[in-house]
Amino acid sequence: MEYDGVLDRAMKLGKERHSNAPQQHHAAFANSVAYLITGMSGGFGGPSMREHWASRIGHSAGLVSNCTFEQASEAVEGCCYDPLTYEHACMLNVEHCFDDAPEEVKEARRLLAAKNREN
Repeated sequence: MEYDGVLDRAMKLGKERHSNAPQQHHAAFANSVAYLITGMSGGFGGPSMREHWASRIGHSAGLVSNCTFEQASEAVEGCCYDPLTYEHACMLNVEHCFDDAPEEVKEARRLLAAKNREN
């Protein structure tokens, strides 16, 4: 499947399943699915914390350039649409992230600060 076709299909699927999610989540989902299937990055904005974390999930599962649309979608849907986690937030410290939903940057900083206080 061609890159642009994967992007469009994933964007449509994300919007159908998560119609109330911010556009940044849809972009992270579409870009991540396309990356896992084709090995090519780019697409709709990004990268974001969610997109970087989804990429790491895909790499650890051996999915990059080695999966179907369904496998890629299933692997990254939670990373892109579930509530923000500490793991997502850690991407701010180790990756260049610039296309996050505005409220999520604040939440990520809160998660990182809370974890630092625990340690």
